[in-house]
Amino acid sequence: MAPTKQLTLEDCRDLDSSDTLAAYRQRFAFSSNGNINFDANSMGAMAVDVPDRIQKLLTDGWRDKSRRAWTTEGWVDRPRELGAKISHMIGAGENDVVVCDNTTLNLYKLLSRAWRTRAGGNVILTEAHNFPTDLHVAQGLVGFLKELDVDIRLVAVETREELVAMMSPEVAILYLTQVDYRSSERWNLAEMNALARSNDALTVWDLSQSSGALDVDVLGADTDFAVGCGYKYLCGGPGGPAYLYIHPRHQKSSWPTIAGWLGHKEWDKFSTQYEPASDARSHLTGTPPVVANEIFSAAADIWQEVERTDVARKHESLTETLILLLEQECGALGVELNSPRDYQQRGGHISFRHEGAGPVSEAMVDHGLVGSFRYPDAIRLGMSPLYHSHEDIWNAVQIVKNVLSSEVWREPKYEKVSV
Repeated sequence: MAPTKQLTLEDCRDLDSSDTLAAYRQRFAFSSNGNINFDANSMGAMAVDVPDRIQKLLTDGWRDKSRRAWTTEGWVDRPRELGAKISHMIGAGENDVVVCDNTTLNLYKLLSRAWRTRAGGNVILTEAHNFPTDLHVAQGLVGFLKELDVDIRLVAVETREELVAMMSPEVAILYLTQVDYRSSERWNLAEMNALARSNDALTVWDLSQSSGALDVDVLGADTDFAVGCGYKYLCGGPGGPAYLYIHPRHQKSSWPTIAGWLGHKEWDKFSTQYEPASDARSHLTGTPPVVANEIFSAAADIWQEVERTDVARKHESLTETLILLLEQECGALGVELNSPRDYQQRGGHISFRHEGAGPVSEAMVDHGLVGSFRYPDAIRLGMSPLYHSHEDIWNAVQIVKNVLSSEVWREPKYEKVSV
């Protein structure tokens, strides 16, 4: 239904005046060129104190304390501490989450762990258009196990309706990304976990496009395993570590796929016989990335202060405003919503279609707005509840409108499109 009145800049400012999270904006650094970065779904903003933290790590830690900094500076404990600080943002207990490695490695750890602890079945069920790394991990695991004559199948379906219809006792693992990286369509975590449970299947979720924006509650939704990216909405820095979650009922049921030094029950005793830690720490492997963890710590200290329900409430307001303004200001210029209109079916970003999506996304950058393009015709705008405002949305949509109405995107220099 069309809005009863046109939204204005003043309407956006009125919404910002009652924003309970507004003060967190000053805790983040913004582009020196003045660009509005609406790519929180791809690269979250830098916490403002990151440079000072890194300088201190290099001088007080590495230079002055050398190896002793592993304990005096807490470097070795950081994966567990980071997991505890962000755990509430996905509705998990402090001992159920660790920050480590990257999304791909963590997917492999947990998918293989789920396979070993499944109740039955021989099918890993997923979507054919899942994010490539999620599919590649499953394809690699299946290929490896088939070489060992294990009866295992990967079934990747085209539609969500087909996936629901495929659920049966043959399914060992339901393996999904909560939010589609292109359209931002969202799965209902609790409903799909219940469907899997009714068929004795386990669930492995990728929360990369949802944690830090949505009200994710893995424990309340009875999720078995989950992973997520650290450098998107969670602002862990480029190439920053990911995280993994294990439901408490699975934490002692099996050894980790990769048994490493820091996953040992008593890692500091240097035992040559492996004994897994009793919680999610068993999935830690080797030496943690100290510098990357320090960057993530700057953001985790902020996340520790906020309530995820407040984050989700503002995120809903931001995305609703963006949809209304895109349709109001740019609908006549060829913009079509690509994301679900219902917030409960929508994820962290807003995706819209346009015939010139790739060149349009490039032209937007030159005119002050950073988003992201996904083949063939989608432009994604991802907003963070911690550092974006409704006024930012107004200004961003005016940039989109200007790029489209002037047709500057048709210039040859915008033909080459970045990912």
